[in-house]
Amino acid sequence: MRKLWKTVKEYFGFHPVKLSGSVLSEQFALALRLQPTSAASQLIGAAAIVMYFWQNISRPLLLGWALAVAITIYLWISFARRFRADQASASHMRAWIRRWMFNSSLTGIVWGFAASALMVTADPVDQVVLVSVIVAIVFASWPSFSCWLPGLSVLTLLALTPMLVAISIAYQLSSIVIAVILVVIMCFVLYSGRRLNELVILAVTQRVRNDQLVHKLKAEKDAAERERRIVERDSARRSRFFAGANHDLRQPLQAMGIYLQILKSQQTGQNRDVIGQLESASRSISDLVEQILEVSRIETGNIETKIERIRVSDLFDGLASEFVPVAAEKRLVFSSRPKNVSIQTDPQLVARILRNLITNAIRYTTRQGGRITLGARLVGDSVFIGVYDEGPGIPAEELESIFEPFYRGSTSRDSAKGYGLGLSIVWVLAKKLGIELSVSSRVGRGSVFRLKLPALPDNQVKAHPAKEGSPAGLDLRGVVGLLEDVDMVREAVASILRGWGATVIESAEPNEDFIRELAKAHESGQLTTFISDFNLGPGKMNGLEAIFKVREMSCKKVPSVLLTAIRQEVILNAYRNLVIASSVTGQPMPVILQKPASAETLAAALRKAIAEG
Repeated sequence: MRKLWKTVKEYFGFHPVKLSGSVLSEQFALALRLQPTSAASQLIGAAAIVMYFWQNISRPLLLGWALAVAITIYLWISFARRFRADQASASHMRAWIRRWMFNSSLTGIVWGFAASALMVTADPVDQVVLVSVIVAIVFASWPSFSCWLPGLSVLTLLALTPMLVAISIAYQLSSIVIAVILVVIMCFVLYSGRRLNELVILAVTQRVRNDQLVHKLKAEKDAAERERRIVERDSARRSRFFAGANHDLRQPLQAMGIYLQILKSQQTGQNRDVIGQLESASRSISDLVEQILEVSRIETGNIETKIERIRVSDLFDGLASEFVPVAAEKRLVFSSRPKNVSIQTDPQLVARILRNLITNAIRYTTRQGGRITLGARLVGDSVFIGVYDEGPGIPAEELESIFEPFYRGSTSRDSAKGYGLGLSIVWVLAKKLGIELSVSSRVGRGSVFRLKLPALPDNQVKAHPAKEGSPAGLDLRGVVGLLEDVDMVREAVASILRGWGATVIESAEPNEDFIRELAKAHESGQLTTFISDFNLGPGKMNGLEAIFKVREMSCKKVPSVLLTAIRQEVILNAYRNLVIASSVTGQPMPVILQKPASAETLAAALRKAIAEG
């Protein structure tokens, strides 16, 4: 019996609520959107009953009943207004359920009273009219009340049961037929209401879940956006810091290197060892600063790639001119062996990769006469660019670790100074460019690092012989313009230029007098080259613009070198924009020399600029 009673209660919706407050709130909101149809049907039905029975039924009874109908409608309107005003309705659902059930019960009682009190005539027409009106009202209210099944059950049972009982008492054939029809209608309303309620619950539950998911995603998106803005702000702050550090740290290192070169040219037996130690310390500091700044740029994502088609021979020539004197100073032999081939990559970044590999090869090759070779080899559709050395080699068990930051192999810890950052930079840049990087080595024989890139045929490339020798001892004749806003760097560079026989016209800023004096010297054929920093201070033209100004005033190409701490990518962009915006044509790209630069690399850059100019 208990099981049967439990089943009946569950069928009519009278069971413990297992839905969340949000779902119930959405159910009630949906029901209230359909409530105006129910209210309108009740008003029309009440008016129809009052007019039809006005002559046959007590008028005070009819008016009293009509007033009760109006009160129930008002209660539903008030319920809807207060529910919509409740911003925390989901947490107050117990109270709202009690009010809903009270209104549903009162509505059912009012219409059930009409069925029992007005069923006083035996006229089948009157019975049919009354039954039709009340059934029509139940059907009109069915969609709204089905959203909350207990309310529908109460309304249906209270509105139709009294009428069913009153009709059944008559024991007439017509009354029995009407009673059967009412039973069928009640079963249909309750059954279809249950099915509709299940659909409503499913739809509302899905909607609430979707809303919760949307809210969660929006919150996560807002949190991610806040994190992104924080990261961008921190990245911009780091970028500004490293840009300032890049400039400010390189300036004293540049001056230090130049002054050490001057001291070296004047050394005696008494101070040779001290100067040598100072030079070694200066190079170590310069290498460390350069590598730390480069790692910082990579980590902060401040490196952009610009893929271009470049000749392997041009790439090798630039590196050979840079490293031949460096190798010769250690009594090593640097040679390059290019191929008639081009590659599609970022020229600046691939040169940086090879520069780090060559620097390591020179650093760790200690045997006098040892050879460092930059070579290219064609294998099918690929070109392998390798850096070969005759250093101590790398044990096989360490090959997987050498690309980790600050890692130094066991064979190199005592043979040379280094910080273990060069190869980690090589690895990151190769990965960024999609270049396959490999290494093979034999302890005691040397190592080779290879880059594998797709080969592009280039019939214009010619084999270049190995370049050897030293550009040291450059003999400059004529005027050299020097534009540098940092006093100690300007004075140091001017000193070594004068030591090479140049007449130096120097300035800390690109004022009109300085530009005019250089243009005049260039017109008379005395200007050998123009050396400038790129960044000359806020609100002033940069070094590239100063070079173009001299070109414009003298109407002649200006051999020039940009000695700067600014990244090459920035200078190349500025050059392209200046060529597009300027009316001056024919001015070649200056030779870019990154600070700090040694006297040898400065001399090589000057020779290259003069040859190209």
